[in-house]
Amino acid sequence: MRRYMRLLATPHLLVPLVATVIGALPLGMFSLGILFLLRSRTGSLADAGLGTGTFTIGNAVGLCAQGWLIERFGQTVVLMFTAPACAAWTVVLVLVSPTAGSIALALTACAGVGLVFPATIGSMRVLLGELVAEAADRAASYALLAVLFQLALLIGPVLASALLAPLGPGGVVLAAGGVTGTAGVSFALTRASRAWRPLVSRARMPMRRSTRTLLPLLLIAAGMGISTGIIWVAVPAAALAHGHAAESGPLMAMSSTGEIVSGFVIGACSMRLSAGRYMLLFLAGDMAAAFFTALVSVHVSWLFIAMLLSGACIGPIAVASSTLLDTLASKSALTRSYTLTVSIGLLGASLGSTLGGTIVESTGYRTAFAVNAFWLGVVLTVALAILRPVIR
Repeated sequence: MRRYMRLLATPHLLVPLVATVIGALPLGMFSLGILFLLRSRTGSLADAGLGTGTFTIGNAVGLCAQGWLIERFGQTVVLMFTAPACAAWTVVLVLVSPTAGSIALALTACAGVGLVFPATIGSMRVLLGELVAEAADRAASYALLAVLFQLALLIGPVLASALLAPLGPGGVVLAAGGVTGTAGVSFALTRASRAWRPLVSRARMPMRRSTRTLLPLLLIAAGMGISTGIIWVAVPAAALAHGHAAESGPLMAMSSTGEIVSGFVIGACSMRLSAGRYMLLFLAGDMAAAFFTALVSVHVSWLFIAMLLSGACIGPIAVASSTLLDTLASKSALTRSYTLTVSIGLLGASLGSTLGGTIVESTGYRTAFAVNAFWLGVVLTVALAILRPVIR
């Protein structure tokens, strides 16, 4: 705790960090809000799911584009545009959804919301690297950011559910847009964000070279994203098969809880191993947890334990990945590198959800859990090979 308290006392760090966490809440709010909005307007759950998927893909593409723009023009300029634009797109989405003769207009609006969702998380990650002087404290700051982000993702859907009755689905989407716009502008106006300046070389650095050095992290991010997408489908399918549909939310919350607790502990302790070794260690742990999940998935009560164990391994993987960026990414392209890694993970999750849905529909949820376990074995094998040069 002392390390975290020391971090929070770092000059100019607390305000943008708070704005970042508040700005992350709408991610979970949008997922539920868009789902319920399109379901209520079109009567089709498939169309609603397509809307949330379109939002996710738009978010992935938008993060990459914003990372590049931030490296050229600075955080404040980009965020002062994207944050209000995101709020405006939510108004468009609510207006076109009930009147559109086709789902195409609503999907365009969903993509627009995701495309300009402000990249405050990536911006805060870069600020941490510059505001926190000590290397050990920087690792702890990355853990703190990951923990707070997961906490926001956990609270967001709960907040959306609480607002659903009084505001309706459209009101939830508009509220999420309002929070996004306010938090993004607040972050952009903080002293730390306004003082941050892109290096001259940032605008000229070839993206091909940056991507080549990041290849290990990008492959792992894609692999972990696919695994996450499969789980997003397999867990609700298992709950439905056992007649406990209401347990889907708590089961996913157990995974988030594991990520939060393990990430917090990792950040509070001194890292005795290199970030690469931590990555491999917890990848192995996640693979073991996935095989355990496949074995016990016939019992919903055991699934709670399995999801907690899986989350407890994913949290340190996220912290190690963020720490490895300091080694693998040039400082002049850190924003682009971080947003690219996150975007690849999101696209992998979208692909994994599609794959998971196909598997569940054809052979059942137990097969999906088994496929996920073997897939994580492949990810671990690849990680062992590609991380060898950076493990010390």
